[in-house]
Parts: sequence; C-alpha cells; structure tokens
Amino acid sequence: MAKERSAISKSMSKKRVSGTHVSGLSSSKTATKRKEAPVKYGKLSRKQKQDLEDYGELVPKDFEEDEADNTKRRRVVSEADLDRELDEERRRAEGQFDDSEEDEDSDSEEEEEDWKKPSAYSLLMGSLKKNSKQKDFYKKIQREQEGIEDVIESADEELEDEEEEEEEEEIDEGAEQELDDMSEGEEDDDEENVEDAEPVDGDAADPLEEDDEEEEEIVYVGSDVEEDDASGISQCTHIMESDDLFERRFADQQPASFDEKISIIEQKKWVAHTFEDEILKDVTALTTTADNTVKEMPKIESLENVHVKQRIAKCWPKANKEVIKKTVTFTPLQDHLFTQMNNYRDMVFCNRSLSNAKEIRNAYALHALNHITKTRDRVLKNNAKLSKAQKEGNDAGEMRDQGFTRPKVLIILPFRNTVVDLVDTFIKLSGTEQHENKNRFFEQFNLREEEAIDTSKPADYLQNFQGNIDDHFRLGIKFAKKSMKIYSDFYNADVIIASPLGLRTLIGSEGDKKRDFDFLSSIELVILDQTNHFLMQNWEHIDHIFQHLNLIPTDGHGCDISRIKSWYLDGKAKYLRQTLVFADFLTPEFNALFNKYMKNVAGKLKIKRTYEEGSILDVIPQVQQSFTRIDAPSLKTINDVRYKYFIEKTLPTLRKSAIMQSHTLIFIPSYFDFVRVRNYFEDNKYSYEPCSEYASGPAITRSRAQFFHGRSNFLLYTERLHFFRR
Repeated sequence: MAKERSAISKSMSKKRVSGTHVSGLSSSKTATKRKEAPVKYGKLSRKQKQDLEDYGELVPKDFEEDEADNTKRRRVVSEADLDRELDEERRRAEGQFDDSEEDEDSDSEEEEEDWKKPSAYSLLMGSLKKNSKQKDFYKKIQREQEGIEDVIESADEELEDEEEEEEEEEIDEGAEQELDDMSEGEEDDDEENVEDAEPVDGDAADPLEEDDEEEEEIVYVGSDVEEDDASGISQCTHIMESDDLFERRFADQQPASFDEKISIIEQKKWVAHTFEDEILKDVTALTTTADNTVKEMPKIESLENVHVKQRIAKCWPKANKEVIKKTVTFTPLQDHLFTQMNNYRDMVFCNRSLSNAKEIRNAYALHALNHITKTRDRVLKNNAKLSKAQKEGNDAGEMRDQGFTRPKVLIILPFRNTVVDLVDTFIKLSGTEQHENKNRFFEQFNLREEEAIDTSKPADYLQNFQGNIDDHFRLGIKFAKKSMKIYSDFYNADVIIASPLGLRTLIGSEGDKKRDFDFLSSIELVILDQTNHFLMQNWEHIDHIFQHLNLIPTDGHGCDISRIKSWYLDGKAKYLRQTLVFADFLTPEFNALFNKYMKNVAGKLKIKRTYEEGSILDVIPQVQQSFTRIDAPSLKTINDVRYKYFIEKTLPTLRKSAIMQSHTLIFIPSYFDFVRVRNYFEDNKYSYEPCSEYASGPAITRSRAQFFHGRSNFLLYTERLHFFRR
C-alpha cells in the first residue's frame, strides 16, 4: 500500500515551478538559458555586487565594450617586437604586407584606444540610481535613451491633456492667441480634478499650468522659445541679447565674467559706493566692479516697461489700492525699492516702520510673483517645444531651464498674522479664480474672535500682535493661470512661506534620523520681513537656514538631469540668489548676514536709517542716567567681559547704595545672560524675583507683586518678556 503524502508535501508539489528538479538543486534549463536568466543578488560575485551598488546595474554602460579585455590595455614590448613592427611598416610601405596578419593585435589596440573614462553624467546617474527613492524613474530615463520606451509619461493623466493641447497648437502655429482662448475651456475642466493629482517631478510641467500661455507673455519670455533652433545657438543668442534682466541672469549660459565676479566675491574685494538718496536715505552699495548704475533710480511709469507679466500688471492697482489712490504705479518708496529688486541686487533695508510696512510687503510680493511666473512660463514653453520636436522626429537641442526642485521663492515671516496679509496680496495679484484650501488656510492662520487683542496697547504692539502670533508654521503655494493651491507639497510648490522655527524643525540637525532640506536647493529669491522680530525668537534658526540654501540635494526627487542648469550642477546657485531683508533698524546680526551669506554677483545694498537728533533727552521722568563703556578684546569674548564687569563692578555698587537697594530692576537682553545672573543671585543669597518669557502668567504676577511691595530688592527682567507681554 502506497504511503500517503503529508499536507505540506502536497502543498510544496503544487508550488513547484515547471522545469525544476524535485531536489531543487539544479534546473532543467540549458546552460545558455541559465546564463541569460536574471541573476539573484545572493549569487553575484563580489565585483558584481560592487558594480551594482556603485552604478545601479551589473555592467555600466560606459564599460560594456571593454569589460572583458580591460586587462589588455597595458602590454610589455620587447626589442624583438619593436624590430618586427619596424619590419612590418617597411613591408607595408613596399606593398608586400598582408593586413590579416595583425588582425588580433589591431583589435586589441583599437579596444585600448576606444576606452574612455566614464563621463560625469554617467557617474551622476549611477549615484542617483544608487541612492534615489525614484529608482523606477531613472530606469525609465535609461529606457528612453536606448529607444525602448517613449518619452511621454502615460501614467500621468494630466499630461495626456497637455498633449491634446499641444496638438491643437501644432495645427495652427500662427494663431497663438486663438489657441489660448480655445484651451481655456479645457483648462477649466481639468482644474476641477487637479487637487489630488500631484506630479512627482517638482519642476515638471503641470498640465493645468500648461494652459497658462498668453500671446502678450511672449514679448517678455518668448525670446528663447519663439523659434525652433535645433542647435540651440540662436536660443542662447536671443537670451543674452534680451532686454529683460531675468532672461540674461537665469540663463544656463553665463557670461565670461561670471567666474571672475565669483573670485572677487570670495576674496572680498567689493567696490563700495556710498550715497544719499532722497527716499532711501543712507545707502551703501557693494559691487564687483565700478558700477554707477546702482545710483540710478529712474521713475517707473508702467509695469510693462520693467518687464512685469501682463496678467500680473493688470491686477496690481487692485492689490495696491490700500497704500495709493492716485493713478501712478508706485509710491515713491515702492518705486525705488522695486527698481533695486528688479535688478536682482541683494538688499538690507533698515528703514521699515509702521507706516510703510504695507507698501513694502506689496512691492516684494509683486517681485516674487513676477519671478515665479516668468520661471514657470519658460519651463512650460520649452516643454511644448520639446514635445513638438519629438513628434516631428527632430532634435530640439539642450533645454536647461530648471533647478533640482521646483520651489524658487522662500519668504520667512515671524508670525501667522503676517502670512494672512501676504497670501491675501498674492490672491489679488495673481488674478486667479480658484483658490484651493482657502477656507482651511484662514481657519488655521486667523485668530478666533474670542481671542481678540486688547486695543489699549501701543500702536506697534497692535500691528505686530493683532491676530494669530503662532511662530511655528510652514506653507507651500503653487500657482497656475487660473488657480492657486495653498498647502501644496513643498516639492510641487512655487513659493514657500515659513517661520524660522517651522523650517528649523523640518531641516533638523546633524545626526537626526529624519531631516529634509532638499527643497531649498533651487531657491533663487529669499525674503525676510519683520526681521527684527527674529531676534526676539531665535536668530540661530536664521543662520541655520542660510547654511542649507542652494546645496546639492541628497535625492533626485524625480528631476530631469538633462534640463538642470549648469550653474546648479556646479554649485554656483548661491551667487545668483537674491536676498531681501526688511527691518526696523540695523543690528550686528544683520551686518553678519550681509557679509557672510549675501554673495550676489549683481551686488548688494545696505540701506540704514539716518539719526539726526537723539531721543535720550526726551525722557520725561527725572531719573539719573549713567552710561559705562566696557573695553572688550574681541566680539567673541564680549559677553563674558560684560558679565564679569557687572558682577565685580556694578552689582557691589548697587548693594551698597541704600537708595537703590530696595527697588532695582535689572533689564537683560539675552536669555543666556539672564540664566547666568539668576544663578549668581541664587548662589549668593540675593533677594530677587526672576521674570522671563518662559515663566507662567501666575509666576510673573507673583514676582511683580513681591517686587512692588518691597519684599524683594531686585527684579530680573528679560527683553523678550517685555517685547511679548508689555
């Protein structure tokens, strides 16, 4: 009687692959089929594993031809061989030599000559294949280059709509405006379903935004996309001769003086220009060459004259009507500021006040949105050009018009209340009809009615703290022709608005397991508003953010390597980045930011307030005022020197004075100094009460009462507490 098989053996027999032996130790396949079959990782040799880790494939494409014979590149030639070669040359000259005699040697020599060092592009692609999360994307690129797969991404439904629109444009190229009108209906249908469909590529074209092509925009951006030049030479010529500084500054091909200017910047050989301006007041300009145009500030008659996109220019009067009611384009301050912004110079403006805060914000919002629109239009039109060339089977040449990631503008603000005003300005300026997540935004960034501010506070307090003053936020915004998406993913956003703390928690620190700062790799415009408030938060966050700007990303994020501008790949983006800082007054921290991180090849300006009359004599209470100057050997030791002088000189004098002993308030700007003084008072049994920004409300009330009634002689009071709770 046959023995029944167990359930396990039955199950294993069902799963057995046809063509495999029962033992599982060998295969029924022939040797040729086994050689062509995929190799498992565990069966690879050590060299094959290393190639797989380095290049993402077993045999790098650059080494396929010479992999087998790479050991034959060196050969030892004896004297007899040299004599034989000379004899062969002589016989060849006489026509008696048969070339078939040296086929084997010539093949070896040809292989030796054909060997080339791997290109930088191949090494970069191999590195990205090894480390990138988008490995399938790079495999797809390789298949496209080998002609196996079409360039069009069939997985993206929105890109199919883009192809349909481009086919319409191909039918009648001479009627661009008519095609734009025809595509508007299609765009409206697409926008209804676009919210949940996010592209992988931060710089890839959105089909919703592919419709954003107007005839009047070609005047400003179209100089590099109006004509089809297969070689790309005419395109570069048009860009370099363009009247729009944007086209010349952010083109892939930089002028010959670009590297020279970088050398001057790194050697800190700036050329200084100091002058007085009627509106800007005291101006110090630093340029790489003697450039007197920095002093020229012609009046802007119309936005079209300064190359502002037409669809933005027509919305400007509505967005700016709160600060100007006349028919002029700008206020005098906006006119001078926008002139410098539009020339893409760095600027530290220290004349900000309550009265001009709104006009400053409107001016930099206009500049930021204009920069975003020009950038996207150039990418979209190059996409159309590449698609057309592909359909016709032509070579469109190089189109290097992108960065590593899509975000191009970073705006750093201290509180959520300022974000509400800025986003409202963007909505008015963009002229968009659809605003995704608008209600969610206002719910999270506005202040609830029951938390209204006390109107008896000073005017500056009301302006700075009226509304939601939460200082931990980050927000991405994506623009299209007729839509604006708030809360867009950072890698799909055009502009990022964030607080220093919000960015710092995302960037992280060295050694953190989860950190991300690749979205800062392609930032071309940085704006800091209400910069003085950052001093009351944590200035180290600002320094940390600037350290992570324009770095080479750790991951590809689906970018098209062939379209990344050369100066991004060379790590020179920081020399073309524009930084705008708006503050109420100048501080050493702003000077350090100006000197350390502003390396713009177009130059930089420091605009500070002129103090003609002091205000110390206007103090109403008749209080004795004493000022002490302390000599410090260096800025690094100034904190220690000041603390030592206070403990050894100032404090003993206060204790000996019978008048000042009972009610002495010690105002301390830095929280670190506050901790040192508090610890000293505690160790030496001083009668004191501490009041800092980290103390609770009841604790502050108790300390004030103790000090007021004379139960404590000293009150330690921090500057940040006074700033937030005065």
